[in-house]
Amino acid sequence: MKNNQKTFGLAKGDRLTWRYEVIECLGAGTEGEVYKIRERATGLTRAAKLYFKSKEHNAKRFVRYARKLDALRDCDIVIKYLHADEVWINDRFIFCLISEYFGGALLDDLQASYRGGKMPAFEALNIIHALASGIEEIHARKEFHGDLHKGNIFVERRGVFFQLRTIDFHEWGRTPAVERRSDILAITRLLYDLIGGRANYKNQPQVIKDICMGNRSDLILKKFPTIFHLRAHLETFEW
Repeated sequence: MKNNQKTFGLAKGDRLTWRYEVIECLGAGTEGEVYKIRERATGLTRAAKLYFKSKEHNAKRFVRYARKLDALRDCDIVIKYLHADEVWINDRFIFCLISEYFGGALLDDLQASYRGGKMPAFEALNIIHALASGIEEIHARKEFHGDLHKGNIFVERRGVFFQLRTIDFHEWGRTPAVERRSDILAITRLLYDLIGGRANYKNQPQVIKDICMGNRSDLILKKFPTIFHLRAHLETFEW
């Protein structure tokens, strides 16, 4: 893989160390690609995140990320980390994180399945409540996600509920307090986007507008200074 490429180009049946073989690519981000893989000895399905940058570039970030996933393993919303590995691809070693495989769809793909990409208010609120509840567990441990978006949240329907998993935590830069506030703003923005964004916002019920606040971060954080306040509001507002 050349430095300016953003894909490893792995195909079904390709080996990923002696333990695993590739089933399919699940998605890609700025850091790397995520593949659905099969453990060759057992046939069990896993997920593997491969990092674009070399081992030398990613060493500290990789270790910190693995430790963070392990520390948050009891949080339902966090993808379950299994182990780390180094993989030889295109004449160099790259880091690889092996985790559980969660069968849900990316939130981005789920939204696209709705007519016009517009999710009904009640379903969108259900997803946002599940997300806020999950992130609240992370914040309770003095941690944060820091990079919530539709491309790193997996959603699976369970009866009338949605079960979520999230990946790709932000690791460097801002303080934890700032990152936790960014999680709140990201969740309210996700609600805004799920119901169709700017084109559909004015026709939404007041309960949606009371959360999105016209995407005014100052108003949102004044009303929901912590994730607890947002989650509590979602459980108590009246239609």
